[in-house]
Amino acid sequence: MDDIMTLGIFAHANAGKTTLTEQFLVHTNAKKTVGRVDHGTTTTDNLEIEQKRGISVKAAMVTFDLNGRIIQLIDTPGHVDFSSEVERTISVLDGAILVVSGVEGIEPQTRVIWEILREKKIPTIIFINKMDRLGADYNRVLNDLKTKLDENIVPKVIATKNNDKLEYHINSEKDFFDTIALNDDSVMKKYLDNEKITEEELSQITEILSKNGKIFLTYGGSALNDEGIKLLIGDLNKYLPGYSNNHNEFGGYIYKVDFSSGQRELYIKVLSGKLNNRQKIQVSDEAYEQISNMYKIVNNQKIKCDCLENGEIGVVTGLSLKSGDFIGKNTVGFEKAQFVNPLFETTITPVNKEDIYKLVTCLEILTEEDPELNACLNKSTGEITVKLMGNLQGEIIKNMIETRFGIPVTLSKPIILRKETPTVIGSGYCSYTRVSGVGLEVRPLPRNSGLVFKSELSTDVLFSKYQKQIERLVKKYCDQGVYGWEVTDAEIVLVNGKCDNVGSESEHFNIATPIAFARALADAKTKLLEPTIDYEITVSEEFLKNVIAYLYEKNISYSEIKNTDNICEIKGNAFLKDFIDLPVHLSKLTSGTAGIIERPSTFMDSNNADNVSRNYYDNNPFNEEEFLINMKGSMDKLDMGQLRRKKPRKKPNQIRH
Repeated sequence: MDDIMTLGIFAHANAGKTTLTEQFLVHTNAKKTVGRVDHGTTTTDNLEIEQKRGISVKAAMVTFDLNGRIIQLIDTPGHVDFSSEVERTISVLDGAILVVSGVEGIEPQTRVIWEILREKKIPTIIFINKMDRLGADYNRVLNDLKTKLDENIVPKVIATKNNDKLEYHINSEKDFFDTIALNDDSVMKKYLDNEKITEEELSQITEILSKNGKIFLTYGGSALNDEGIKLLIGDLNKYLPGYSNNHNEFGGYIYKVDFSSGQRELYIKVLSGKLNNRQKIQVSDEAYEQISNMYKIVNNQKIKCDCLENGEIGVVTGLSLKSGDFIGKNTVGFEKAQFVNPLFETTITPVNKEDIYKLVTCLEILTEEDPELNACLNKSTGEITVKLMGNLQGEIIKNMIETRFGIPVTLSKPIILRKETPTVIGSGYCSYTRVSGVGLEVRPLPRNSGLVFKSELSTDVLFSKYQKQIERLVKKYCDQGVYGWEVTDAEIVLVNGKCDNVGSESEHFNIATPIAFARALADAKTKLLEPTIDYEITVSEEFLKNVIAYLYEKNISYSEIKNTDNICEIKGNAFLKDFIDLPVHLSKLTSGTAGIIERPSTFMDSNNADNVSRNYYDNNPFNEEEFLINMKGSMDKLDMGQLRRKKPRKKPNQIRH
């Protein structure tokens, strides 16, 4: 249904996207007065921490009617620490607005968001905000956008300052004819053949190119002072597409889980067909669940409804499904965005020990709302860990636990997450009882290959149901390898095994598989990988030598230096651990004038001679005796019929970080 659009607003923190959202709501009569971020009165920043800190932490949706089209507008966080909210939002968008400050221009998160929007091919309009402020320069920012982001970014509404008053110049399509011609063969052909091209033709082609994400129109103004907003909002329907899908069979995508209302609510976008209230939904191969309640979001209110139709986002209760799940049958061609990769981990400890179980429950809820947190309880030590994008996210989580759930906590200093990978082919075999056994090989793969599992064993030798169970268990125990880190770039191959029609049980393979895998992994002599980042430092020529000297001192390599008008750009890749303190030192070295953009890259062989380890948070198969006790197994049944080990295999000596 083209009469509905899901629109995301994105920006680097403090560029003004939440204020722009407020103006949209007022201009479309969805609310009466404009809320202020600095007063804590905006519609989409409704969490206490958001109102106090003046930042967006959660993606929030509002709706409004724009000349007969329903706009489902999602305001997203601008800080990199909350990128998981951006990731989930991007997966359901039809169009986007990227807000850029007219003073600061392109900032670190601007570049990251832009690359993701382009990767997902989401049509985008750019709004250069804060043009009322001292130092704002539309043409400077536009030039940076064209040279650093995309040459197909073109000015539609130019805002310039004249005696403290903003003036606007609206470009016709003739003003960016070259860009149109380069993106449309029919225009180029007419131009080369010296045929006349009418303004109406150019206008229609511009609309098509913008809706298809081939060109990106740019507007200017001031959201705070309601300058240029009418021009922008008046063109949204013209230059951004609505949702279009003609399939009748139901398909949907869950992009958000929320507990803030006191119940478990799922935010679902209907990708095709219709979803009815009280409808039964298949949640597994054999299980069905029924929707309890269904709501549409009207302005900023949840209103009960009987159905959700093609393109609509609504809220349902009663289902146990998770964020990122597809429901229904017709979801072909829909791909969710996946780019978030937390690089830090912290331990959360309750101030009062008796709150440990309340804290576990609280973190289960927060992990459902943000799966990237991946909260884990170490059953032997009682430690609870969560994964983070950065320090600010840790502060916000601490605040949410204390204010929302009433549990005082402390957080440890975050550590950098590593991974581990095999260096040689390793093999391991384990039997449990005389009739059940598993033999695995762990083989190294090239960097960035991830994990691969395959079986070279006939189902006549080891039944299919046990082979599937072994695969599930191997993937589970890949979460922590020899040194306690996630295993990657490895092929795990089922090469041997046995089972019996009468004597084998699934419990046997719950024991044999992890031990066989641990033996194979230890035999594969794993080594550590550390996260790296791609970086770009912008610095004036006078400070270049200082910066290069510092990079050399810290053993941070660079691949390119470009000098344009006495402004130098240094690009390279570095280990995250070597880069953490660089922004502070860079500011000192350049009197605060340098800029830096960084983005997680990949994991590379560690340049640290020490094998930094991490405690196990679950049952540890590397300590076989303890593992068997926890599994309620028997040492007498381990490796029956084989040459017995003198003592259980234990973890190698490790250095605790």
